[in-house]
Amino acid sequence: MTTPSDSLASAAQRRLLPGLAVTAITPDADTVRAATMLIVLLAADGANVAAMVPVETGVEEACEPGSHGALVRWAAAHLDTPRQVTPFALPAVRSTMHAADAAGVLLHGAAFDQAHDALCDGRTVLVVADTVGLLDPITPSLTTLDLVSRWHLSVVLVSPVNRWTIGHLRLLASAVQARGNGIAGVVLTASTAGNDTDADAVRDTAGAVLDCPVVMLPSVQSDHDRAELLAAARDCGMSRITARIAGRAKARAD
Repeated sequence: MTTPSDSLASAAQRRLLPGLAVTAITPDADTVRAATMLIVLLAADGANVAAMVPVETGVEEACEPGSHGALVRWAAAHLDTPRQVTPFALPAVRSTMHAADAAGVLLHGAAFDQAHDALCDGRTVLVVADTVGLLDPITPSLTTLDLVSRWHLSVVLVSPVNRWTIGHLRLLASAVQARGNGIAGVVLTASTAGNDTDADAVRDTAGAVLDCPVVMLPSVQSDHDRAELLAAARDCGMSRITARIAGRAKARAD
């Protein structure tokens, strides 16, 4: 019987980069913004960053202006091939599988591995920004978690602050850790619903429960101002997250 990742090439057949997968139960612009800030921070600290958005819906072309793929490609400061940054760009604003059906596109695991391998050649660290959702299906037998596990990435969980935050974080962390991957950190964001949840209490509880750095995502005026993104990333403490893979990235560079 095949497993969900059987269509992907064996990890033993490639040189895997240390890296981060930035994900959430429901990824949104804050998820990609957190990934962008981590990319800029890693690059400023000397890493040669490969950046991916494996699937993006609501776009006509990979890395088109205004897309999440374009943002992480810019942040990594490379003119990478758009189809390596985002192997599948789907026009419909729907779930991934439904968007693929609408476009008549066959999503298949091997394409993700091929893009990953080409993009990572010569780099020292990988950052993947998830726009699907860690546990939502990409295909009936493939999830973002399968890719994260296959590529041996540490995970950064992004979540709004509300009364369900700790439960959601524990759910995702359990799924990640069951695959043998680690939690590199948590990025909390302001809830759009408006509530009286104590953000400091949520931050402290999440750090204690998951035993990892927890930071609050700062607001920025522009997602395309490298100096502002870098200052915000350092001020909010994202260096504590990147430190968890920095040693492995430096060893690869050396």
